[in-house]
Amino acid sequence: MNTMFQKIEYCLKYKNDIVFKFNIEQRTITMVNQGLLPISLQNKPINFGLVQKFCSDRILMLNRGYCKEILTACGIEDQSDINICIMCRALSFRDNYWISRTNKKETWEHVNLYENNFSLDISHIALTGNMQRATIDNEIGDKIFTGELTGKGTRAKCYYRTGKKVIMIKNETKPEILSEVITYYIAQALGVACSKYEIRNMFGKECSVCEILTCEERELIPCRDILSYYNTNQMSYKGDYYSFFMSIDPINFMRMQILDYITLNTDRNRDNFGILAYNGKMLGLYPLFDHDSCFKGKSTNGNYFPTGITFGKTLELLKTKYCQYYNTIPIPRFKEIVYSGSFKDIFLKCKSVEEYDGMIKRVNNL
Repeated sequence: MNTMFQKIEYCLKYKNDIVFKFNIEQRTITMVNQGLLPISLQNKPINFGLVQKFCSDRILMLNRGYCKEILTACGIEDQSDINICIMCRALSFRDNYWISRTNKKETWEHVNLYENNFSLDISHIALTGNMQRATIDNEIGDKIFTGELTGKGTRAKCYYRTGKKVIMIKNETKPEILSEVITYYIAQALGVACSKYEIRNMFGKECSVCEILTCEERELIPCRDILSYYNTNQMSYKGDYYSFFMSIDPINFMRMQILDYITLNTDRNRDNFGILAYNGKMLGLYPLFDHDSCFKGKSTNGNYFPTGITFGKTLELLKTKYCQYYNTIPIPRFKEIVYSGSFKDIFLKCKSVEEYDGMIKRVNNL
């Protein structure tokens, strides 16, 4: 890391409130407001490891599509977790945490991605890998911001502002995009909130597009952070994390699992679902997202990540151990919708007759 950065004192902030200060060279941390710690850093020793963990959980995955091009466009040579976070201020479309120099007079209002412009050149590079728009002027700094350096996932994707909305554009195959599209309609029928995806041509590529649902008031706490709070990487229906989700929003959490059973979603991993926090208060399950891996599962015998057991056994778990919640979900109404000719017509615009028949067989088991 640049030695200049090492000597500067930084702070992790929640909006304009300092959570803690830290010095990289001395590897020290000074807690200012422990009550504002991200949940992923709670139940942890108060030492420099908190800085390392926050940054490692924050940055983009280095195997993400066009990661090298993104880092180059942002002028980042040192690819350490902390350096990447410092360079982009750890700004994210996930929540309101960010990193600043303690002696710098800048505010959340000046830097946050919801109210301020972010680099469309870097967004273009993140989606396409086309470096023709990469110039020295693109380097992030006091005037150029980006959300492309934070967030998980391996697919090439980017954020783009259109009017007052921010959309996420993801480079996927046609079948994957159509899985995103049809899963929204299935989720609607089941009564669980879900991001609405469309297929569009963006920057010369056929992509999936959805509006981001976070804002300053609405934040996403991913399952990854809940697991960290319980000091485990194990995803199991017997785990504390599973009980936590059931205590926060049992009905919608069960609806998510039913949706994933119906669509054989093979990628409901720890970064692909979470808790919705409104003005800092946990309210319930965050609207579902990232369904490009739906309809890829071959059978209900495949492993389902959130429970650690198969899709089939997950459904049985919901119908037996959690029957008091399961029985409140209007399954007959859901079946009526997906059995209808109008719904079948919508489905067959996205998927095959064989996939529809397979889904109906699973619906019959509900």
